[in-house]
Amino acid sequence: MSFLFGALSLGNGHNSSGTGGSGGILGGGSGAEGDKSKNKEVERTVAALVERATHATLLEDRRAAVLGLKGLARDFRGLVGARAVPVLLHVLTDDRLDVEITKAALDALNTLLTPAQTPTPDPNNASTSNTANNISASLAIAVCRDPRNVALLLDILEDFEFYIRFNAIQLLATLLDATGPAFQDAVLTAPTGIARLMDLLDDPREIIRNEALLLLISLTSNNAEIQKIIAFENAFERLLGIVLAEGASEGDIIVQDCLTLTLNLLRYNISNQNLFRESSCIRQIPSLLLSHSVLQDNKGEPMPVPLTHEGNTWNPQKIINAQLILELIRILVVPNNPNTAKNQIIMNNAGILLPIIDLALCPKVHSKVRTQAFNAVGDVIRGSPANQEVLGKYVVMPSKKDTTQIPISAILCLVQTALIGDHFDLRAAGAYCFQSFVYNNQENQLALAATLTPPPFDMNEEDDQPQSPGSLIISSILNWQKTRTDPYRTWFATILLSHIVAENPRCQEMALSVKIDDSDSDEPISLLHKVVYALLVATTRENADIRIVLGILSLIATWLFASSHAVKEFLSEGSNLQFLIEQVNASSGVDPLVQGMAAFIISICHEYNDNTEASFTQASLQALIVSRIGGGVFVSRIDRLKDSKYFQKAALNFTSENSENLPDVYFDIAFVELLKSSCEPMIRSVINPKIRENAAKKSAEYAELQSLVDSYKLQVAQQEYEISECKNILAQTEMYHRDEVSKLQAEIESLKAKLNKQTPTDQLPPRPRSPNTSSTSSADASSSFAKINSLQVDLQLKTQAYDLLAQEQDDLLVCLAESDITIRGLKDRLRALGQVVESDDDEEDEEDDNGDGEE
Repeated sequence: MSFLFGALSLGNGHNSSGTGGSGGILGGGSGAEGDKSKNKEVERTVAALVERATHATLLEDRRAAVLGLKGLARDFRGLVGARAVPVLLHVLTDDRLDVEITKAALDALNTLLTPAQTPTPDPNNASTSNTANNISASLAIAVCRDPRNVALLLDILEDFEFYIRFNAIQLLATLLDATGPAFQDAVLTAPTGIARLMDLLDDPREIIRNEALLLLISLTSNNAEIQKIIAFENAFERLLGIVLAEGASEGDIIVQDCLTLTLNLLRYNISNQNLFRESSCIRQIPSLLLSHSVLQDNKGEPMPVPLTHEGNTWNPQKIINAQLILELIRILVVPNNPNTAKNQIIMNNAGILLPIIDLALCPKVHSKVRTQAFNAVGDVIRGSPANQEVLGKYVVMPSKKDTTQIPISAILCLVQTALIGDHFDLRAAGAYCFQSFVYNNQENQLALAATLTPPPFDMNEEDDQPQSPGSLIISSILNWQKTRTDPYRTWFATILLSHIVAENPRCQEMALSVKIDDSDSDEPISLLHKVVYALLVATTRENADIRIVLGILSLIATWLFASSHAVKEFLSEGSNLQFLIEQVNASSGVDPLVQGMAAFIISICHEYNDNTEASFTQASLQALIVSRIGGGVFVSRIDRLKDSKYFQKAALNFTSENSENLPDVYFDIAFVELLKSSCEPMIRSVINPKIRENAAKKSAEYAELQSLVDSYKLQVAQQEYEISECKNILAQTEMYHRDEVSKLQAEIESLKAKLNKQTPTDQLPPRPRSPNTSSTSSADASSSFAKINSLQVDLQLKTQAYDLLAQEQDDLLVCLAESDITIRGLKDRLRALGQVVESDDDEEDEEDDNGDGEE
C-alpha cells in the first residue's frame, strides 16, 4: 500500500547555520539540539531506525526501530517527522496484527502530530514552541493530503485493544483539529468510516466512549453531510438511550457530551429535524425531565419525580444538563422554521409543555435553568393558539408550607418575573415568554388589555394586595421614580404594554379609554397623557436613565402606530408635540437615540393624522417640521438612530454578558422591526408632501376603480350563476328530451313492426271476411299512422326548444366574455396607477380549480 505524504518544508539538520538555541528545526527546545554534531548524530540514528523499520526481516527488529523513533519523536520533532511519518503509516498497514508495534507507531504519530502543550508561557522558549507547533501542523496536513491515511486510521478502530483504540481516536482528533474540512472530506470518502466511529458509542469502556463523543462533536461542526450520515446511523436513538441510562439531567459529563452531539446534528439541519420527529424521539423528551435520585418506592427502587420536586438539588453538572435538554426542545421549535408548527403540536401532545412551564415558574429551580425554561416555553407556544391556551390556563400554586400566598395566574407570574426577576437574563426570558403568549393572538392581547386597570394612586409598593398583569405594568411605568435604581423594571413594563397594543386597533382603543386618578386633579387623566407626562418628567426634571426614556418612547410609538384615534388623543395636548420638536431640534444635551425616537414619533403623527385635530393637521405638521427642524436634520436624526450599535444589537432573546453592570440593551426587537419596515415611506411623506398627495389621489382613484371592479365582478358572478342555472336546466331538458325521443322512436318502431306484420296478411289469398272485420283493421291502421304523425310533430317541437336554449346559452357566454374584457381593462388601469392586482392567469387557474372541484 502506497501513501501520498508529500514534501514537507520543515528544514533539515544539514542546512542549520545558527549557533545555540534550537538549531532552527528542532521542536523539543533542548539546548543540546543546537549543537551541529548532535544534530548529525540524531539524523544518522533516525536514518538507521527508518531503514530498519522499513526493511528489517524480523518483526522484533521492526518493533525495536519503531520504539526508537517513538523515543526520539518528542525532543527531535523536526528531524524525526519528515522521515518517520511515512514509515510509521506503512508499519500500521503491514504489521497491524502485532499489538505492540501498532501501539508504538500510533503513540509516535500522536507525539509528532500533536502540538506541544505549554502550560506556562516561557518568553525564552516562545520561538521554539512555535516552531514545534508549526512542524506538527505541517505533518498533520501532509498526512490528510491522502484520504487513504485517514481511512487506515479508521480501519484500525476495529481493533478492540484499549490502547490501540484510544491512541487511534486521539490521532484522528489531532488531525481534525489541525486540518478541519480536509479531514472531514477524507472521512466522507471512507466507505465505513462514520459507521466505525458510531460503533465506538457501544464500547463498554467509558473513556473510549467519551473520547469518541468528543471526536464526533468536533466532526459534526459545520458539515451538514456528515450530520446526515451520522443521523441515519441511528444516532438519535443511541444518544438518547445513553442519556437515559446515565440518569438524564443527573448524569455526568457523558450526558452533556451526548446532548451536545445531538444538538450539533439538529442545528440548522432540516433533514435531521424531520428524522428526529419521524423517529418519535420527541416523545422521549419528557423522560429527560425527570429526576430519579430523590424518592424511592417500597422496594428501594428509584421513583421518577419532576425536576421541580422540593427534594431536588442543583449541582453545576445538573444545571448544564438541564439547560442542554431545554436547548434540545428549543432547537426543534425555532421561530420561522418550517417544522416548528408540527413540532409544537407534537410537543403539546407528548406532554412536554407542562413540565417546562413547571420548571420556568418554580422559584426553587436554579435561575439559569428557569431562564432557559422560560425561553423554551416561549418557543413552544409562539404562534400556536393551542399551546398559548395551555399557558393562559396555567395557575401557579403556592407551596404547602407557605399559607400566606394565594394561587396566581401564569401570566401574572410572567409579568412579575420580567419586572422584578433576580437577574437580567431571567427577566428578559420572562418578557420573551410574555411576548410569545400574545404573538399573533389578538384574543390574548384583548384579555390582557382588559386588565389595564391601575391601582389607586396612594397604593404602596409594599401592599400585598394582588394586582392584575395590566395594573402591575401600569404602576411600574408611572411610578418609575420609586424604582429608578432599577431602570429595567420600567423598561420591561413598557415593552410588555407595547406587545399588548401592537398591531391591534381594539387594544389600542381599550388602552386609550383607561383613565388614571390624579391627586392634583379632580378629573381622571388619560393613560396616554400620563405616560407622556412620565416621559416629560424623566427627561426634563429627573435626568432618568436612558433606558427608561427610550422604553417610554418605544411604547408611545407602538401605541400611536396605525391608530388615528391615538394620534388625535396625543396631539390634543399641544405640549406633547412641542416637547418632541425640542428634543429633535436640540444641538446638545439630548442623547441622539432620544432625538431619533422623537423624530420617528413625529413622523407617525403626520402619517396617521386624520386631520380632525384642527390645530395639527397633516399640512400644518409638515410645515412645522420644515420650518422648526428642517428636512435634512429630521432625516439625519432617524438615520443616526438606525445606525446606532444599540439599535442593531436588538435581539429576540436578550442575554447579559456582564452581570456586574447594566447590559447595553435599549430596544426590543419587535420595535426595531416596526421602525425599519415603516420609517422610509413615512419620512418621504413628511419631506415631500406631494408624494402623499399623489398617493392620496391614487388611493382615491384606486378606490373608485376597485368599486367599479367589484360591481363588475358582482355582475359577472350573477351572470355566471345564471349561466350555471341555464346549463343545469339545459342538461336536464336535454336528458328529458333524449329519453322522450328514445321512447317515441321505440314506439314508432313498434308500430311500424305491427304494420309490417299486417301487410303480408293482406296479401294472402282473399277469403271471405265480415264487414266488421274489415272496418276494424282499417281503423287500427289509421290510428297508428295518426299516432306516428303526432309523435313526429312532438319530436320536432322539442328539438326546436332545445335549439332555443342552446342559443340563449351562447348569448350568455358572449355577455360574459364582454364583461371579462371590461374587467381586464380596469385592471390595466389599476396597474398603471401602481396598485398590485391579481393576475389574470391566477384567476383562470383559480376558476379551473373551482371547476374541477365542482365536477
